[in-house]
Amino acid sequence: MLLASAQGWADTLRLCYHYGCSKQVSFEVSEAGRARLAEIFSGVGDAAAERDAIAGAIVALYREAAAHAPISADKGGNFGDGSADGRMDCVDHSENDTTFMRYLAGQGWLRHHRVEKPAWRAPWIVDLHYASRLTDAKSSETWIVDSWFFDFGHKPVVLPYQQWKKGYTP
Repeated sequence: MLLASAQGWADTLRLCYHYGCSKQVSFEVSEAGRARLAEIFSGVGDAAAERDAIAGAIVALYREAAAHAPISADKGGNFGDGSADGRMDCVDHSENDTTFMRYLAGQGWLRHHRVEKPAWRAPWIVDLHYASRLTDAKSSETWIVDSWFFDFGHKPVVLPYQQWKKGYTP
C-alpha cells in the first residue's frame, strides 16, 4: 500500500511477487527515478500520449524496484520462469501496476485518466486473468494495462477493456 504524505503520495511503494503476492517489499523511488518519471510525462498533451507514458513509467518503476527484489528473473506468463525467486503471476502484476499508477496519479502526472481497481476475466471459464484498469476521464472509456504477458523490462500492453476482456493475448 502506498504511504501518504502531505504533498500527495510518498515515494515509498510496495511491490509484491512470487505468485499471489506471497512476497512483498517496500522501496523508495530514487531522486533520479522521480526525475525520469517527470521527464516521461513532460510532453503529455492528451489521453493517448498519457497511456503511452504510463506504459513507459511502469517499466521505469519495475527497473527501480529490481534493485530491491529479484523480479528481473520474471518471464512473461506463468510458465517461463519456473520456480525462480522473483517470478510474478497476473495477480502480482495487476497489484504492482495499480500501485505504480496510483503513485503516478498522486504525483499529479495523470491528468487524463483515473486509476481503477484491477479487472479480471475468464474468457474460457478456467482461464482467470487479472490486469490493471484505467478510465479515460473525458470519454469514460475503460483501458487495461497488462505487464504480465512479457519478460521483465518490456512495456505493458495498454488496450481497450472490451478487447482484453474477450481473451486478448499479444
